[in-house]
Amino acid sequence: MNRRLVTTSWDDGDPRDLRIADLLQECGISGTFYVPITGYQGRPTNRPEDLRNLAERGFEIGGHTYTHRSLTALPGCEFTRELVDSRKLLEDWIGRRVSMFCYPNGHYNPQTIQAVQASGYFGARTTRMLRTDPGVNRFEIPTTVQAYPHPPMAYFKNSVKGHNVTSLLKYSLEITYSTDWVQFSQTMFEHVLREGGVWHLYGHSWEIEELGLWNALKDVLTYVARRDGVQYVTNYELASMYFSKADSSFARTA
Repeated sequence: MNRRLVTTSWDDGDPRDLRIADLLQECGISGTFYVPITGYQGRPTNRPEDLRNLAERGFEIGGHTYTHRSLTALPGCEFTRELVDSRKLLEDWIGRRVSMFCYPNGHYNPQTIQAVQASGYFGARTTRMLRTDPGVNRFEIPTTVQAYPHPPMAYFKNSVKGHNVTSLLKYSLEITYSTDWVQFSQTMFEHVLREGGVWHLYGHSWEIEELGLWNALKDVLTYVARRDGVQYVTNYELASMYFSKADSSFARTA
């Protein structure tokens, strides 16, 4: 894999996404913002004009359902509102196509993958971490690291749940000896620089605010910014580089 790609994605549609966008734009890094129509757990959500502003600035807006409920816990009759209606509303707000989806709470199974595909999305992002590849198909796109101070055990559990023991073994030393998520993010980026692949950072702006991680996030973004030989892409651009629209296969369940 000769490509070296950087992509970022931000979930839950919090108004502080605008601050994320400012940091990304300052560093010349692309971003995809996944927005649930009603927001996340009663928190404020971005206004339509804010989402339109993000789109006009070159950021991607993705679907994250209507109510942020896990699709795996819903009857199929509710999929239309959560997937189709929410997508159409986002498209009406921003005046352009919404191509990517993110599974709320990281929960999905073969039924929900099929429903997302049938709703017209091109692909979907998961919450699987420790990956520096685009994934096995366009409806199970993994991530590399979250903007969050996870303890090593969290990476272990995430890898086991996502059937990703290979990456766990490969990066076990980095997980054990990296002192914080900033250092770990930088170390994983260095792997991509050496070996090629995808460095995918994801997070939640409300969480960054609550944990006081803004300076740390800026350090990470500055570290990966404007590198020779690196392409900075949205989630859709990443997916379209590796998967065609004719590719409808999907593999494991979460």
